[in-house]
Amino acid sequence: MADDNPIKVYFEIITDAMIKFGRPPVGDNTLRENLESAGFVDIKTDKKKEPIGPWAKDKRLKNIGAMTLLNGQEAFHSYGMMAFTRILGMETEAAEKLCRDAVQAMYNKNHHVYFCK
Repeated sequence: MADDNPIKVYFEIITDAMIKFGRPPVGDNTLRENLESAGFVDIKTDKKKEPIGPWAKDKRLKNIGAMTLLNGQEAFHSYGMMAFTRILGMETEAAEKLCRDAVQAMYNKNHHVYFCK
């Protein structure tokens, strides 16, 4: 993904906001460490790709991508506005543009973007 892709920019900025807020995103290593410190043993992980948008050729992934797209329409704005304006102190217009650009980028079928969970 290009560095200026609005989805990438959105997630980089929201990650910065969450770190500043004291709630860094949970990644693979963080989750494993949390489970181990809670006493769990023999932890196994399995990564799954979650496309953003129905661009995937596989029917199952296409359906998942369509649902992710629907979720992102609202989630990008609702999570972003709070983080960008309250935590980072962005102007409302700039925060709305960042959210809007990320949502528009989800609709670009030339960008085969996915979450890896």
